[in-house]
Amino acid sequence: MAQLALNKATHDLFKPEGGGVTRVNDGRYTVQAVQTRLLTTLGEFALDPRLGWLSLKDFEKNPDLFDIELRARTEILDVKGVLSVESMNLELDNRVLHLSFEAITVYGRIELTVPWSL
Repeated sequence: MAQLALNKATHDLFKPEGGGVTRVNDGRYTVQAVQTRLLTTLGEFALDPRLGWLSLKDFEKNPDLFDIELRARTEILDVKGVLSVESMNLELDNRVLHLSFEAITVYGRIELTVPWSL
């Protein structure tokens, strides 16, 4: 399975010098699919608010990090090629949630940190 490559910093299409597009497959595809799914469900793409699973109540004084972790694990495990989530860490600092995790995929181990803020 191949997908258009996304820029790791901006999440826009990656455009190589000289024009054209770049495609990713196998392991890089799985990493990109997990990251895109998390960013979409975290609300980065605010075109459809029904997609997001974090809300203002998750940023209250004492948010339920266990509930947020369960929702994040579900999103990660729903990506094709992901076998298990080995570890996950959630840090809420200054209204920015940093979700870091390690997962096992059919292509090997991946480690990602996805920040999200209001």
